[in-house]
Amino acid sequence: MRATSRLAASRLTAHERAWLLQIFAAMLPAERVDLPALGEADHAEFFRILEDAPGPTFLPGLRVMLHALTVLPLAYAGYRRPFFALSLAQRQRFLEQLAAEQGYLSRQLVATMKILTGFAYFESPSVRARFDLRDLAAHKESP
Repeated sequence: MRATSRLAASRLTAHERAWLLQIFAAMLPAERVDLPALGEADHAEFFRILEDAPGPTFLPGLRVMLHALTVLPLAYAGYRRPFFALSLAQRQRFLEQLAAEQGYLSRQLVATMKILTGFAYFESPSVRARFDLRDLAAHKESP
């Protein structure tokens, strides 16, 4: 595999980033509880960490989950469109429905995205400022 092919495979595409942010926004409707909106946060550092830090199998696995969540609404009555084509209310309802299913994989898709949503949200400097969460590295160094 060429170096450029490996580099491209280790980065999310612009579409995949947009899809992921739509999933995050459906997971965390922060505006409802007077928190900084997820869409207003700066996610550059989150995506840098996501693409650089985890092991070599993480991003391909995330990509499979992301594509699965994007196309799964096509198979469900009442949706019949990809995730990105649904309204915010439909996205939220779909994720709630998926989380309530008996199947392990459906619930695991939602649980994994919930975890990543929290990471993305609290990695943003504007969110950290709202909660007075200073740089964690500086906090760890203090006695």
